[in-house]
Amino acid sequence: MLLLASISRFFVMGITVVGLPYIVRTILDLNAKYYGVAESALAVATIIGSIAAGILTGKLKTHKLSFVLSALGIFIIPAGIAFLFPSNKIIVYIINVVSFCGMQIAVSIFSIFAVSLIQQRTPNHLIGKVMAYTSTITLCIQPIGQIIYGFLFDGFSEQIYFVLIPTGIIVCAIGLLATGFFRNMEKAQSEVSM
Repeated sequence: MLLLASISRFFVMGITVVGLPYIVRTILDLNAKYYGVAESALAVATIIGSIAAGILTGKLKTHKLSFVLSALGIFIIPAGIAFLFPSNKIIVYIINVVSFCGMQIAVSIFSIFAVSLIQQRTPNHLIGKVMAYTSTITLCIQPIGQIIYGFLFDGFSEQIYFVLIPTGIIVCAIGLLATGFFRNMEKAQSEVSM
């Protein structure tokens, strides 16, 4: 679970922190006002994702977390596709902001449920140590993602879709491959609660 939470942070923080400003300011050549709107939209999306996670508590079964993780990847793909076709840069901007917001909502839901599952499966006397370890791993993976995506966005500045579309596909694949893991985890939870 820690590995999946870290992987999601690796991709999302790399694309969001490095990619969004680069896309808005360098690729689309829009001013700081547009970037400010995009950042504000992402902040609202994070809040919406957190509220949605609270609402989904008890309703979202563990085995469905693989779909949430896959949704994260699905939201990345349209952002890349928008660069494949000649279009007005404002339309590309809107598609990217909506895609990034969807990605932010999905990662908020996934992260909250992942941390909750880690806490539930940890004995009480180890909660402090395990959560410190979890925070350290996820915080350390983020700058690595940012560095890698910094190089990728710089290297593929003329073909930004070569960064976004494959990333979306990889994240979708990871989500789908994790389906068995989440089913086994849910089965183990139900056996423990019996």
